Amino acid sequence: MTHMLEIRWHGRGGHGLVSASNLLAEMAVKKGLYAQSIPIFGAERRGAPTRVFTRISDKPIRTRSSVKNPDIVIITDRHLLNIINPLEGLKKGGYVIINVDELTEAERSRLQDFKVIPVNAVEIALKADLKVGGIPLVNIPLLGVLVKLLDFIDIDVAEEVLKERWSGEILEKNIKALKYAVEVVEIA
Repeated sequence: MTHMLEIRWHGRGGHGLVSASNLLAEMAVKKGLYAQSIPIFGAERRGAPTRVFTRISDKPIRTRSSVKNPDIVIITDRHLLNIINPLEGLKKGGYVIINVDELTEAERSRLQDFKVIPVNAVEIALKADLKVGGIPLVNIPLLGVLVKLLDFIDIDVAEEVLKERWSGEILEKNIKALKYAVEVVEIA
């Protein structure tokens, strides 16, 4: 790793962004790297737009501020493209991982300066039966895409971290969603 990797997650309260960012940071630490996960939210209610930041580096991370110029942006809800600007500051040629079944022409046009990885995280969550109150959890499928994209984190470490967090049926569903995302998502 030659520079600090900065990731900005955009979603809504209840999408599990804080958990996904924390898990990614734990995976990086298990690989001998430095990492931090910083959630930004106030008194928002479930469903309100939220942001979470993840930094990973081979050197100690001194900054504690929000991520202004991320290498990767993860968007759990495509409608956020029209509500906020999740692409703000994203480095040209940076990655956008977006939870969609298919991009619209308008989205393609707006995302043309970036490397876009569309992923139907809802479908992946449903196939793994990863739901809370009947609502599919998209955080672990999106985390699976990151595991595939980031060459310094492997599936074994990802599974190990999930096993430290959960057990039983919940663990099985999370591992299934993670592995399925790694398997089906194409990264150009």
